[in-house]
Amino acid sequence: MLHLRRTFLSRRTMLRGALGGASVAVGLPLLEAMLDANGEAHADGSALPRRIITWLTANGVLLDRFEPSQVGADWSLSEQLEPLAAVKDYVNVCTGYQNHGMVGDYISGHVEGVTALTGYPYAYDGFGYNAGGPSLDQLAADAVGRETPVRSMQIAISKANTFAGSGPLGSAISFTGEPGALTALAPISSPKQVWQSLFGIFPGPDAPEDDRAVRGLMVDAVRAQSASLRDRLGAADRIRLDAHLQGIDELEQKLSALPPPCIMPGEPAQENLEPVGSELITPVTTVMAELIAYALRCDITRSVSVTFLGLAGETPYTEIGLTATKHLLSHDAQYSTTARDQLHQSVVFEMTKLAEFAQALRDADEGNGLNLLDSTILYATSDCSVGWLHSISRQPVILIGTGGGHLKYPGVHSQATPNDPDDPNGISSPNLPAADNVSDIALSVLRAYDPNASSFGGNGAESNSPLDEILA
Repeated sequence: MLHLRRTFLSRRTMLRGALGGASVAVGLPLLEAMLDANGEAHADGSALPRRIITWLTANGVLLDRFEPSQVGADWSLSEQLEPLAAVKDYVNVCTGYQNHGMVGDYISGHVEGVTALTGYPYAYDGFGYNAGGPSLDQLAADAVGRETPVRSMQIAISKANTFAGSGPLGSAISFTGEPGALTALAPISSPKQVWQSLFGIFPGPDAPEDDRAVRGLMVDAVRAQSASLRDRLGAADRIRLDAHLQGIDELEQKLSALPPPCIMPGEPAQENLEPVGSELITPVTTVMAELIAYALRCDITRSVSVTFLGLAGETPYTEIGLTATKHLLSHDAQYSTTARDQLHQSVVFEMTKLAEFAQALRDADEGNGLNLLDSTILYATSDCSVGWLHSISRQPVILIGTGGGHLKYPGVHSQATPNDPDDPNGISSPNLPAADNVSDIALSVLRAYDPNASSFGGNGAESNSPLDEILA
């Protein structure tokens, strides 16, 4: 009986091409040829990758329209969470948790929210604000990022930067290193630069000036190399390889199709340079979501942070007809019904963009019946819960994805402290400690990447006890 020898490929396999001084290296999706006989691990015995995305927006939510009414497994999406309907089974939502990032006896406003990403109170040296410790995405990258070409990636959707010039927290949500010796990792807001950083597709010094044509020719060079690889693959892997390369072509077309950007004086044309007040949030989010999905699927990186809207971000969501900034609305909503309704629209808009990111991961097929949400945890939060109070009680945290079966599926609503129906926005006691710590959630997530992590954070905001309620 004739036995055909199965072809095994390394997970590190890249397709490479070169043209006119330019070079390109394109990662491959997870193919059957990279898996063991059971499809449960890589052919070399290593575990399938786990990925993380952290996501920050700003100025809080409306708690009475954000927090689901039911707790546990039998819960329904609230008004402001409704955009997540298509991925609800992958969602674990945590409400009523206390952020212990307050420094001294008063709330500075917004900077405390970063504690949900670091587990440390912020640091202030009299000149500027800094994180108190490394961020969740970087701790995860310490565990899983050494195996990928890009250790971690930081991107921004909106460029609104209220705290610019006020220290590292004015420009970053990702921090690596040790407390007192941290390096802030500033995000990239240009989709074109993200493309170049992740995929290495850019003209060399001797390449023609037509960037788009050069990139297309380089992809053609990669396709030529892929022909020999196809002959070594099974029928299913051939289909996946062809679809992947076609997807790269389509993604390049979407990058080129974005509206003409604002040209900064003395700088070449780049994407996402529209000034704050007329930002193109929707097309930028769409392209960024697809870029990150490709990067994760091709194992170029496993750790990403997304600054959707930076601390106290002052941008109006003009694409949905709003002219007031979300920061202003989050304060005026205390007194104005109109501002409150527009703040609600702003939060729904943000949840729609978060859902778009999640759906891009869900639609990225990894084979064996799995998609990227099966291997990823998207950890999303805001810089406060109630904007006009700068409250850090009832810190909203949304987890999307299972991280390799680490989190519950279908997800649950975990509520630490029941909300007072007579005080749905926490006005009477906005900053009293809750029974549970928001850092418990982050520690639960961290253990998906570092099972031996015994704690998360420090300086009074740390956790030593993961939130078992959301664990599979």
